[in-house]
Amino acid sequence: MTRPAVKYQFLLNEQKRKATLRKRKASLIKKMNELKILCDVDACLVMYDTPEAPVEVWPSHSEAMRIIEKFDEARMVSPYPELDRKAFIQKSISKAEKQLKRQKEKNAKLLMEICLNDINAVNGLNPEELHSLCGALDNQLKLIDEAINAKTFTVKGKEQMS
Repeated sequence: MTRPAVKYQFLLNEQKRKATLRKRKASLIKKMNELKILCDVDACLVMYDTPEAPVEVWPSHSEAMRIIEKFDEARMVSPYPELDRKAFIQKSISKAEKQLKRQKEKNAKLLMEICLNDINAVNGLNPEELHSLCGALDNQLKLIDEAINAKTFTVKGKEQMS
């Protein structure tokens, strides 16, 4: 049988809150140490107990400052530009518009194939779609003409060589 889910909420009883902080602080420091050793990464922990209490830093203040400075430097030379909400939304909209355009082109191509295979499908098309169909048919005719010309050229070339 599993344990019920823990409800995370602010502890109103100050003594319980301090005792919980003391217990969890020790386990948090232990986990950070394990993470640092097992994964071979730089890690630090900065905790503010109360506004009047001193800041607790693990492993040491100088080591934590070195890690934080290293993090700031890495963030400055990051190959990924930081996006604010507006830029993120604009990028998402642009991506969605490109995807919509590709899908519309794909749908138009499929519609043209349907119309080419079933002449009765032409009856339900609007003038724009009919115009697109004419363009698609013109392209197909050009490709057919090119194929015919290429084959007749090779046939004539073979006859002249014989």
